[in-house]
Amino acid sequence: MKMKKLASLAMTPLVLAGIAVAVPIAGATAASAVPEVCQYGADEMSPTPTWGSVICYSGTGQVRVKVTCTDGITGNHLTSYGPWVGIRKTSKASCGNTVRYVVTDVFYQTR
Repeated sequence: MKMKKLASLAMTPLVLAGIAVAVPIAGATAASAVPEVCQYGADEMSPTPTWGSVICYSGTGQVRVKVTCTDGITGNHLTSYGPWVGIRKTSKASCGNTVRYVVTDVFYQTR
C-alpha cells in the first residue's frame, strides 16, 4: 500500500509537467490562425498617393491597414488605420486632406 502511494506521488510532477507543456502548444495553434497571403499598398493611380489598402486571401482572423502620412508643408507624420475586416475584404484608410498629405508608408496589422 505504501509503495503505491509513493509511486503515485512520484508521478504527480510528471503529470503536471505534461500539462505545462501541452498548454503552450495548444496556445500556439490558436495564435497561428491569422490572415495570410495579404496584398497591401498605396493608391497606384496617383503620383502623390493619399490612401492605402490591404486585402488577405487566406487564413482566419481579421486585418486592417495602417497608413503613415506626411504633411507636405510641415513634414509632420500622422498615422491612420482602416477598419478591421475579415478574409477577402478590403481595409482602406486615407490621409485626410488630399492636397496637404501624402502616403509615405503602408503596412497592416492582424488579429
